[in-house]
Amino acid sequence: MKIALAQLNYHIGNFEANTEKIISAIKEARQNGADLVVFAELCISGYPARDFLEFEEFIALCENSAKQIAEACTDIACIIGLPTVNSSPEGKDLYNSAYFIENSTVKTVVHKALLPNYDVFDEYRYFEPADEFTCIDFKGQKIALTICEDLWNDIDNPLYRTFPMDVLIQQKPDLMINIAASPFAINHDQERMQVLSYNAKKYALPLLYVNHIGAQTELIFDGGSMVYDEKGVLVDELDYFKEQLA
Repeated sequence: MKIALAQLNYHIGNFEANTEKIISAIKEARQNGADLVVFAELCISGYPARDFLEFEEFIALCENSAKQIAEACTDIACIIGLPTVNSSPEGKDLYNSAYFIENSTVKTVVHKALLPNYDVFDEYRYFEPADEFTCIDFKGQKIALTICEDLWNDIDNPLYRTFPMDVLIQQKPDLMINIAASPFAINHDQERMQVLSYNAKKYALPLLYVNHIGAQTELIFDGGSMVYDEKGVLVDELDYFKEQLA
């Protein structure tokens, strides 16, 4: 299976530009022979969308963009991040979600479980945490898809009681993918690499990680999307502060 990582600069609420950029990357990845192209967390809406998430029209525009992207996703699969509606009468109105799209159809929906509510993050204000975990089935392999913070709990001082990968590993996945919106900070790239390497080694699975680049509100996203082997060794790294499809 050939997987492309799309490290792009998205803009909050600019659905037309974000959608065009995603569709263009899908076409390029398909031309390059990729079976799957992976985009970052909340790539459709941009991150952090904050109180825009409270407007129904904003969420409807996210859904419309997802439909356009799905229509363009033929002869290749993709993973995109977007806010989705929680259909349950209980809990928050939205999930921080990812769609796995194959042959223009949303085959799997994954919700983020661990919602950061510290420092620059305020996700628990808007999103309901996931309580179910399902692997993606694609080309005879199982993919354990997590969203950013879902991999950041199991180090020295866990903040949460849930460990999404401990549940997903029971489904015997063949690889892990983590889509993220991880801002730049001094030495944060080293901490990020430590977390990713740790998880790849712990679960003995290859790990692909995709991040945003660019500036949104007061945040700067540095990219640095990466690939680790099952021993936790870094085998590929995209450029920092640069849009790239690789």
